[in-house]
Amino acid sequence: MPVLILGIVQIVLIVLIIILEITSLGLSTYSATGAGIWCSIAFIPAAISTVLLVKYWARSRVRASRVLIAQIILLVFTFILIGIIGSYVSSNSITNSIIYTAYYRTDNKLTTKYQVKIVHVQAKSSESAPSLSRISPSAHLTDLDAVNSNSTSELLRNREKQLNHSSSFSRIAPETDPLKTKTEMPKENLVNTKKQFPLTLGSTLGIIAGVLGLAAVVMSTYVLVINSMTTIAATSSTTMMTLRWNSTAITIAGVGTVGVSANQFNYPFGMVLDSSNALYISDLNNSRVQLWASNAWTGTTVAGQANGTSGTGSSYLNKAAGFAMDTSSNIYITDMYNSRIQYWTSGASTGVTVIGNGSCGNLTNQLCYPYNVIRDSSTGNIYVADTVNQRVVRYLPGASSGTVVAGGNGQGFNNYQLNYPIGLYYDSSTNSLVIANAGANNIVRWVIGASNWTLLAGSQNGTIGATSTLLYYPVCATFDLYGNMYVADTYNHRIQFFASGSQTGTTIAGVAGTQGSNSTLLKFPYTLILDSNLNMYVADSANQRIQKFLRY
Repeated sequence: MPVLILGIVQIVLIVLIIILEITSLGLSTYSATGAGIWCSIAFIPAAISTVLLVKYWARSRVRASRVLIAQIILLVFTFILIGIIGSYVSSNSITNSIIYTAYYRTDNKLTTKYQVKIVHVQAKSSESAPSLSRISPSAHLTDLDAVNSNSTSELLRNREKQLNHSSSFSRIAPETDPLKTKTEMPKENLVNTKKQFPLTLGSTLGIIAGVLGLAAVVMSTYVLVINSMTTIAATSSTTMMTLRWNSTAITIAGVGTVGVSANQFNYPFGMVLDSSNALYISDLNNSRVQLWASNAWTGTTVAGQANGTSGTGSSYLNKAAGFAMDTSSNIYITDMYNSRIQYWTSGASTGVTVIGNGSCGNLTNQLCYPYNVIRDSSTGNIYVADTVNQRVVRYLPGASSGTVVAGGNGQGFNNYQLNYPIGLYYDSSTNSLVIANAGANNIVRWVIGASNWTLLAGSQNGTIGATSTLLYYPVCATFDLYGNMYVADTYNHRIQFFASGSQTGTTIAGVAGTQGSNSTLLKFPYTLILDSNLNMYVADSANQRIQKFLRY
């Protein structure tokens, strides 16, 4: 649920609190200062729940729906608590406002129960109430039969005769209609009525608490709504609260054993999904690329030899690593041990060398054991992770010589060097490359044309670790449309999620430092990709399978 909607729901809940509290407690039967106490009891938990909603939403660690449910439960509990407190206080009131309310608002058929209640409240009334101070408590101990037999007017006239002195009630003519409004009553009575409510320390604190509670609600709601607008404008508010995956995977390709059969792999490496959700997989040690149709049990060889034979000819590959695909399903394959990039058109039985000359070298027309290749679909430029040369090289369409755009300064941990770059991701919005700098145990961003990188995840100096901020030989990094990053933390046997702009990761697949072959564990995962629904596909390479983690 978008956070903006939650903000609106919060405002509605607050308004509902005010309406229900005023309605259920009845301001007409309580003093104005007492009402401040009741409302403050409702405002304060509402404010706290709002602040918590903002806090947890910003941290992106729990689902907003759960926070909202908890908030509603809190408010329901608040209503119950207020009802209990209200009942207790109303039966022990120290004010006389209920007397005037009864006189002004009830009819001649005032019930016996209510009349007794009036008597009970008057008996406990404070001596400081000036208009009733001269009424003897004994005057209220009227026999119930007498109460039952008299109307409201008769009851008051009898009391007036018993008192035999002037009071605020003596000004009321016997024929006065009990249903008359306050504006029809003598002015002196209304003045005296207002004097019934002296501010006490408790009521003053109640008013202050109510005002502060209301202010907290308004401010926290403002923060919630403004924060949501900012988040939506920046990255559309989707965070870990709405991005979750089942920790138990489904095996969609491979049988878990090494082999060259159509249903087996020997270290699956790269993956690409086409428009029909067919999955292309590079089978590294079988030197081939396999096509797995959706829900298929076996794959079909689309590049290299089906029997896993390696070679240097145009129909062979030798260690098929990463690959890229264009919109026509033509593929560019990193033929790693042949130090070249092979181009295979869809349906072809042979490939064409488009980059490299088949031998390891460091010239701009040479590669040395490249691991990965990506393509910028808008320009057709090709970027190659020239791994052993510790660089990334860009090739314009049709060019055989490239330009070094990242690294090329030897292997190292400095921010102008790369250390076994393997995974590549091109970010068109910033014209930059995100590089899985495996040997340095980090993920870095290198803007095209810049002379150094900036750290995205992992250690600046190459420290190995399995904590939320460290990595161990990461091989792949990819992004969703919200800017969140997903990393194949290969030697830690896990997939890490990094919210946009954060360097603290959360494990969303596998268990840190634990390898295994069951449906919840991974073993040296090399790469991962996401489909349009953000379901996650992981090349669980040492387990010879492709695992699918469903988003829910």
